[in-house]
Amino acid sequence: MNLVFASGFLIPQRLKGLDYFRGVAQQYPGALFPRVDVTGSVAVRASQLAEQIEAAFPTGRIDVIAHSMGGLDARFLISNNLRNLSGRVATLSTIATPHRGSPVADVLAGPTPIGPQRLVYGIVKDAIARLGLPTGGLGGLTTGSAMTFNQQCLDCDRVTYFAYAGCGPHSAALRPGGWLIEHAGATADERQNDGLVSVASAQWPDNHLAEPPWPADHLAEVGYDLDHTRSRPRFDHLGAIVRVVERALGVSTSGSFPALAQRAP
Repeated sequence: MNLVFASGFLIPQRLKGLDYFRGVAQQYPGALFPRVDVTGSVAVRASQLAEQIEAAFPTGRIDVIAHSMGGLDARFLISNNLRNLSGRVATLSTIATPHRGSPVADVLAGPTPIGPQRLVYGIVKDAIARLGLPTGGLGGLTTGSAMTFNQQCLDCDRVTYFAYAGCGPHSAALRPGGWLIEHAGATADERQNDGLVSVASAQWPDNHLAEPPWPADHLAEVGYDLDHTRSRPRFDHLGAIVRVVERALGVSTSGSFPALAQRAP
């Protein structure tokens, strides 16, 4: 099986001895973990993603599991048939991908807000600065950019799409982002979030998830507790990712899938 695990914005596949998808390389030793420009645009990252997939897996079916912005990279790759790969991608499983953007990106990539959001803006900016990484490509994750992206990057009929979302509890660093999303949302799904992405934004292509939202924040979804960086979160992220992979591999190349892979209502 040709498994690809696409990473999100800001954090590389390996940082200070830690893998982005914690413990997943040991679970799936033959999988590919592409290294892309962590602050680049979706188009740049998608091109890098396609190049590495083609080099690692020159033939055969491909199943992509993507976290956060990695899901947008993969959608761009498929929609634009980069490296002629879209015909080989059987499934794309996105985990907490901001398909409809994030109010956190709206605040951080836009002008400095006024009113109550100004304080939260400062807290979020400070939290990101402490990670020691720039935020140049954040504009591509805003709600406005997402709307344009969705109009331009259409889904491929040959690919089966699965979506997963997280919904807290939030580590301290992500609580300000969670607060922003909760106050920006008009519906329950728009208010529920993992600290960076709402449940509504994570749903794709329809208003469905493959299973109920995970009880995890944005980093716990891939195995990290930002309050205790060397500790694993209480959420069983490996068990969840195994389910993601099993659901994806249950899809035949014709696009049909068994009961296990039915999207949750």
